[in-house]
Parts: sequence; structure tokens; C-alpha cells
Amino acid sequence: MPKLYFASPRDLPQKNPAPGMTQKIIRAEAATVAITDLAPKTVVESHKHPMEQTGVVTKGSLVMVIAGEQRILTPGDTYRVPPNASHGARVLEQACQVIDIWAPPRDDL
Repeated sequence: MPKLYFASPRDLPQKNPAPGMTQKIIRAEAATVAITDLAPKTVVESHKHPMEQTGVVTKGSLVMVIAGEQRILTPGDTYRVPPNASHGARVLEQACQVIDIWAPPRDDL
């Protein structure tokens, strides 16, 4: 992995994994970080993966469901998804941004 100590968002690799979702990816040896922008009313279908995921909402709000528990999250709220736990989200009326961290790193992003 090349050494990347600093980067501007415009320099980060971008993914568009689903309609209404854009991710800027930061890869590290022990984790993967994504700055994710979500359009209003975007639905992130329920899914799971073997990595632990933690995140923080930085803009907007969304309804998140983790292992059957549902919460409305607003800027500053955080979440933790244990490995292999089903989770998904629905963005409310305004665009939303979250920062997600997966450990160990995700190879698919």
C-alpha cells in the first residue's frame, strides 16, 4: 500500500455503490474509511458483512436499523454495527453525510 498521509476529498477514489450514494474511500492498513454522501430519501437496503462498522452522521438525518433496533440519527450521532449484524438505513427529506469506518479493512471498496 502506498504511503498516503494527506489527501483532499477531490483526490480520493470515488465509488457509487447504489443509486443516491457516493463514497470517497480512504484505505489504511487496519481499517477502511468512507465519506458517504446520500441523496434525500435514499434507501440503503439491509445487508451484513464480517467487518465491524462504526460511523458518525455529519450532515442531515437518517433512520438506521441495526440488528432490528431502529433510531433516527442526526449530526453528531454515532453508530456501531457488530460483525455480521444486519443493518440498513433510510435518508429523510434532506441530503445526508456519514463517515464510516470498517475494521478490518474492506477489500470490496
